[in-house]
Amino acid sequence: MTTIKKYGNRRLYDTSRSGYINLEQLAAIVRSGEPVQVVDARTGEDLTQEVLLQVVMEALKGAELFPPEMLRLIIMATGDDPWHRALRDQLVAGMKLVGAQMSQVERLFRGPAGVGGGPWPSPPGARSPTAPEPPSPAAPDATPDPGGDPELDELRARLEALEQRLGRR
Repeated sequence: MTTIKKYGNRRLYDTSRSGYINLEQLAAIVRSGEPVQVVDARTGEDLTQEVLLQVVMEALKGAELFPPEMLRLIIMATGDDPWHRALRDQLVAGMKLVGAQMSQVERLFRGPAGVGGGPWPSPPGARSPTAPEPPSPAAPDATPDPGGDPELDELRARLEALEQRLGRR
């Protein structure tokens, strides 16, 4: 894990590379798949979440990831009553689901060798195959099994219950 120290003057120091970095460089480190932890240089307090939010909003200009309606939902979820906690749980579950789906799509595009063959850049140092191998006829279907993941089944049941409570069904 890469440790980044944040100083009072907003400067970020990458301890593994022994140098100062900016938000764009931090975004590149995260994009490469390297886990990072940002700590306050004076107190040692974990600032990872705060700084990564800063990367999204300042360096990436929000990257159009958060339309105004989603930002309103996030702000609405900041209270302490059960409704706010449930909304936060649903937002987290939704983002985890999107992340899992994106990982599966990435694996499908990268092919069996795990590199090349897709719109995403290969990891640093990865070799691109000369030609992608066709899937073997005995390979299982790449579509997810609708009843195979207990966590996904639980999320579907929770979503259905919420929709029923909201009168959408």
